[in-house]
Amino acid sequence: MVRGGLDARVVWTKPSYGGLVGAALGYFAALTPSLLPRALPFMIVVTAIGVVAGYAAGSAIEWFARTIARLDAWYPNKKVTTVSLVVTWGLALAFTPIAVAWQKTQQEALNMPQAVPGSLALAVSAILLGAVLVLIGRCIRALTRLVGTLLGQIGPLHRWVEASRERIRWIRLAVSLVFVALLFAGLNAGFSWLTGVYNTTNSDASGQFASNLGVNSGSDASPLPWETLGREGRYYVSNTMSAASIAEITSRPAEQPIRLYVGMEQADSFDERAALAVEELDRVDAWSREYLVIFGVTGTGWVDPDAINALEVVTGGDVTTVATQYSAVPSWIGFIIDSQTTINQNRATIDAVVERWKQLPEDQRPTLVLFGESLGSMGTQGAWTADATPEEVTEDIKSIIWIGPPAESTLWKSWQADRTSGPAWDPVIGDGQITRVLVQTEDPDRDDDTRLPVIVFAAHANDPVVYWRPDLFYREADWTIPPHGPGVMSSLRWFPFITGFQVGMDLISGGAPPEVGHNYSADMAPAVVLGVANPEWTTRDTARLQEALPDFRYETG
Repeated sequence: MVRGGLDARVVWTKPSYGGLVGAALGYFAALTPSLLPRALPFMIVVTAIGVVAGYAAGSAIEWFARTIARLDAWYPNKKVTTVSLVVTWGLALAFTPIAVAWQKTQQEALNMPQAVPGSLALAVSAILLGAVLVLIGRCIRALTRLVGTLLGQIGPLHRWVEASRERIRWIRLAVSLVFVALLFAGLNAGFSWLTGVYNTTNSDASGQFASNLGVNSGSDASPLPWETLGREGRYYVSNTMSAASIAEITSRPAEQPIRLYVGMEQADSFDERAALAVEELDRVDAWSREYLVIFGVTGTGWVDPDAINALEVVTGGDVTTVATQYSAVPSWIGFIIDSQTTINQNRATIDAVVERWKQLPEDQRPTLVLFGESLGSMGTQGAWTADATPEEVTEDIKSIIWIGPPAESTLWKSWQADRTSGPAWDPVIGDGQITRVLVQTEDPDRDDDTRLPVIVFAAHANDPVVYWRPDLFYREADWTIPPHGPGVMSSLRWFPFITGFQVGMDLISGGAPPEVGHNYSADMAPAVVLGVANPEWTTRDTARLQEALPDFRYETG
């Protein structure tokens, strides 16, 4: 150690034997398939992270064996280590073309064509990137040691350290903890900045026009100003399906649907927004309609055009839909920084609407429908506790549709774990009479089922949103155990840390076609039909609706 300089030994020390063996195993594990095929950059990054994770784990095991367990006598000689490294890395590298072939097979099966690197290019790129990441980690370690050493030469700290040189380690540990704290503070500042940017976008009404509002929120008849509905709210209330369009699809008479929306800027608290939602329902006499839909929006306040249009068509337009915004940030940011907000707002809205609904005579109550997609599904499930049964959940709300529920959603997580039978990706919940899980676009004969109450989950077996959880890094999930669901490679297996990172990268992969990953556009009509259970509906109606939905999509975002 040069006084006042970086310790070059920390940066350039020879790689450990255990670390290199672990790196080979990490390389192999990272090349195995996950839920979705990986684009070229993601494939290189995931493999490099596998190399780094394996190196770190192997180095830690070797350090423990030699330093704590005192197993030096069992440490292999140079000849053995050389041969074992050649064999380990030879097998890992020989696996590369197999992994590349798996990626191509997965792309073809899911209709997700992307560039796939050659085996040599992938191996070289991933190993080089992994080596660079290891060097960066060593440089950070050397820097914290340097700062700790310099601090130990200052005044009282110097005298404290001189009493016992071992105390310098405590200073270095403190420096490392400060570094981590600064890293998290920087991330928090970044998310705060992003939140401000999205809040500004939410307030910006440029390019939007208050047209075709009828009696919807934001109209002249509503006390809620159109300008403060939020960007997604303004799109939503301005694009209601017309009675004529609904009749054209169904070949039946239809009514004009009503859309209500409470923007997050229109009240400060969850309960105040929920109260505004009920006031809007009272204003339009939503209670006289056949159906009343409580719609759980995503992080930005987005309402899926296919979802709301399908709901309005299946109900024949005799429906009022109410949605309440709770944030303006994309769902992935909301999930990271404050997933409780969506739960609090949706619980407040559901409780307020149901309480008002119960005040009506039983024979004058509309059928309550609850719809939630993605983070909206997680938020609306939060209105109940994890020990609630399907019978308890449907006590008042007889029709519930949850699309692409995040893995941490209260009921999905609980019911999936406590399933009566079936695999994790297609669980039988309770006696199977109330709750249905749509893994793929349902067979037409299922659309004829008009039983109420009903809870419908649409959850693709290869949707990373539905299956990624933090504990996937250290605990094998049921869905990773064969047999796997539709669209999932039979060669998928769970590896500590690696699988959690792989599926985490799947979350941001994007580009999934219908019926793959988190794209539920092809499932919307079947899910809504099964969830609403309109007795007049036919399988032919479902086919016409699914075909018509793309024509009625409107601009959002």
